[in-house]
Amino acid sequence: MRTSSIAESRMSSQKRNLVRLVIASLAIGVVPATGCHVSKTKPVKLKLSGDPAVYHQHMTQIRPTEPAIDCKLNPYAEAHSPRDLDTLIDDGKLTDEHVLKYSLQECIAQALSSSTIMRDLGVSVLRYPGLSGANADPALTFTDPRFGEEAALSAFDANAFASSMYDKNDRKFNNQFYGQGGFLQQDLSNTQFGVSKRSATGGLFSLRNISIYDRNNQVTNSFLPYSWENYVEAQIRQPLLQGAGSQYNMIAGPNAIPGQLNGVLLARVRTDIALVDFERSVRDYVAEVENAYWDLYYAYRDLEARIMVRDIAAEYANSIGLREVQKADRAQATEQVIRFQADIVESLNGRPIDGTRTYNGTTGGAFRGNGGVRVCERKLRLLMGLPINDGKLVRPIDKPTVAKVDYDYQFLVQEALNGREELRRQRWVIKQRELELIGHRNFLKPQLDLVNTFRLRGMGGSKNNLPGFGQLTGPDSAVSSMFNGDFPEWQVGIEYLAPVGFRRGNSAVRYSQLALAKEVDILREQERGVHLGISNAVNETKRAYELVDLQKQRREQIETQLDALQKKLNEEQSETALDVVLETQRRLLDATIRYHQAEIEYVLSIRNVNLEKGSLLQYCNVYINEAATSQDAISDAVQRVAMQSSSATHNAQHSVIGKPIAK
Repeated sequence: MRTSSIAESRMSSQKRNLVRLVIASLAIGVVPATGCHVSKTKPVKLKLSGDPAVYHQHMTQIRPTEPAIDCKLNPYAEAHSPRDLDTLIDDGKLTDEHVLKYSLQECIAQALSSSTIMRDLGVSVLRYPGLSGANADPALTFTDPRFGEEAALSAFDANAFASSMYDKNDRKFNNQFYGQGGFLQQDLSNTQFGVSKRSATGGLFSLRNISIYDRNNQVTNSFLPYSWENYVEAQIRQPLLQGAGSQYNMIAGPNAIPGQLNGVLLARVRTDIALVDFERSVRDYVAEVENAYWDLYYAYRDLEARIMVRDIAAEYANSIGLREVQKADRAQATEQVIRFQADIVESLNGRPIDGTRTYNGTTGGAFRGNGGVRVCERKLRLLMGLPINDGKLVRPIDKPTVAKVDYDYQFLVQEALNGREELRRQRWVIKQRELELIGHRNFLKPQLDLVNTFRLRGMGGSKNNLPGFGQLTGPDSAVSSMFNGDFPEWQVGIEYLAPVGFRRGNSAVRYSQLALAKEVDILREQERGVHLGISNAVNETKRAYELVDLQKQRREQIETQLDALQKKLNEEQSETALDVVLETQRRLLDATIRYHQAEIEYVLSIRNVNLEKGSLLQYCNVYINEAATSQDAISDAVQRVAMQSSSATHNAQHSVIGKPIAK
């Protein structure tokens, strides 16, 4: 009876194997039919009627497609046209209700409160959107899932794991002791769950529970027909050389490789660099707003000067008589009036050309009085976040200062070396390179890990008894027997691995040394550039202030000369006096424009001094704050600052963050 049952079991096993073979063959045949494959087919020849070039042109055209965006984005649109305001100006209906008066401080406040993208006069967001600064940049760096601080901290998070596998085994062995006569039938289940945690020193702590269910036809089993095995395992793997220590793990992070370090300290340095970049973008944005403000102020002064001289020329032309001998003089004077009127049209409407912009000669921007009222007004609206056209006209109400300012050059240089945004950023980059060098030196050590494992086992079945276990009935009995402590196991050992020659580690260290040296050289050149910028800005204040006074005196003298010439012309009717009067009118216009230009150059030179020494935001009453800090974080910061003081002992300080200050 037993032999026949074995044979029947063998026949059923063969049938099952045959069924599986058929199913596998069908699957192999279906995959090529449904998957991607390359087939050799003959090209199809189409008979085209007409010129083939027409078909070729149509088939090679690029058809624009619209991306499928989940969120509904309403396009930005304005109801007004620039011609709406032109109509009011041309008809003389522009009143105070159509004028928006802004101070410089109000323009800056409006711009910063309405902007999430750092705008610029070149509208680079259209050409290089990825390079435009944004309010979210520091937060993006902080939350970067690859290199952010949270990503670096996640390497030390506890990880819960679980798995459950079920095996159905049906085998034939060339050994009569397996199963029954060499035929083994088995239902095997392996279930485990646990938790693992990485320590700050690089150690890996693991705790897991493993349950094994085994039902088979082995004739020599102690438990029939199945058995349960359960054990709890605790393991500690602690690096002793490479990868060991809190300093390395805070810099490089666990499981780092040369060239790919992402520890908490490096992630924080990246965030600090992003914060300085954000501060610099805000600084440039504020500078652009001020540039646009004073460009518009100058455009108004330029327009007013041209209107004033045009009216003087028109009054003088109308004063010339209509006698035959005076027609030439009247025509000459009228031609100059028309010329001034053409300049007024240019000054009112302007041209879309570059005006004062950051980095056009100086960091803050050298004054370029180009454009016109309407063009400069639209640029200021763009930076302030106002509608480009709303039927109204923005007008500055602040006037440039003409008070003399003297600077202590050595004090300015010291302030610039400490507060300039570019220098602070470069120092963070140097700090980053220093940390990378410390981390890469760890790869010159061999890998030596101490491994310690402790295990408690338990066994449970369905029929028989074991000494010390009592009646075993199932998985509960396996767990209960495990806690009796009758089957403890432990393992202690070390693992050693060292690449011969440490080629990659030495390369990483050398790379970090060269990169650090390069960044230090860059800092030195940046400091030289700051000296240049401070020198130019200070000298510019002297030049512009002297020009303000000289151009004012020049304008006053020309006005006196023009009054005297007009009186003389009225008395003598001299042809020579007419030419001199017309030339004097042109020189009056030039002197007036140059006076206002010197005013703007002087106020911008004062602004540029503050920009070059890194205090522009304070100069413009702009302050940057992060989110509100919790009380626990403040307390922790106070403790860390105390640990970094010179009075703290070296043992109480962190070896990387805080070091004693040499007295």
